[in-house]
Amino acid sequence: MANLLRKVNKKATLIAGLLAGILFCIPVFFFIYDATYRNSWLVYLGSFLFFITIWTHTLIDSRKRAHNESTVALIFASHMATLVGIVTACIGSFLLLNAMVPGYLTSPNPGKVLTGEPSPVDIDKTNGLSFQIFLAATFINFSVGSFSAIIVTFAAKRNQKKDQKDPAPLHQHGVE
Repeated sequence: MANLLRKVNKKATLIAGLLAGILFCIPVFFFIYDATYRNSWLVYLGSFLFFITIWTHTLIDSRKRAHNESTVALIFASHMATLVGIVTACIGSFLLLNAMVPGYLTSPNPGKVLTGEPSPVDIDKTNGLSFQIFLAATFINFSVGSFSAIIVTFAAKRNQKKDQKDPAPLHQHGVE
């Protein structure tokens, strides 16, 4: 396991992931506060902030490595930041739902539900409120984090013809 993470700047990755998850939760707070379907754009604003944070982290990490690090190592480091951000976003979203929706875990009919949604969205006891938040916190954030990790890594690389560096996470020693 130590070999997989040897080229990952653990402190910067942890900070970027935590920041991405917290920035996702800020618009989610306002969405839960006024839980109407027309305010669903706030959840996607949170995913956009997540995207910008991972994008910035990848650019900074690439710059620290003089834009010449192995693309595989940079993609791996960016995906680690994405995973930390997803875990932070899910925990933060769960805490927000638990604090702002009376009876979220205890009552079969919670005190706040999503209103104004189309009929197919009514899929859980909050009329899709928690489903929409956790869908964005997991799948959408993973998609935008992976997209930014791959695009920025290749766009920021100086020498795009070949990798001079050892791709630490995926290198097979002894294989030629």
